[in-house]
Amino acid sequence: MKRSSLLEYKQFAAEWFRTLETKKAGNNIDRIDEIAEATDDEIIRRWLWRASIVGGPVAYLVVPFALSILQTFVWAPLMVILWTFAKIIMGVVFALFLFTVYFTFLRPEHGGFDK
Repeated sequence: MKRSSLLEYKQFAAEWFRTLETKKAGNNIDRIDEIAEATDDEIIRRWLWRASIVGGPVAYLVVPFALSILQTFVWAPLMVILWTFAKIIMGVVFALFLFTVYFTFLRPEHGGFDK
């Protein structure tokens, strides 16, 4: 039962990302064909890498820098909460990066999502 719900979620996520990419492609027929030919795993992997590449610098550089500037103006107990949220964001981005690496190097032909 867990297996089928995980596969259903993967298919749902891949279809959602595929629809988003198709909308972004507009009238570019070559890009639309490329998206249509991509497997669900390729689509998910592509978006995981995008999220990791964008999320890493934001979570580890931009957010701490902004909070360090903001802490001179904000009430100290509130800053404790904001720093806690920043650490949670860092943890989520790191976990996302680990999933990205795991799913990239365990592609279906190497035993990836479906095994």
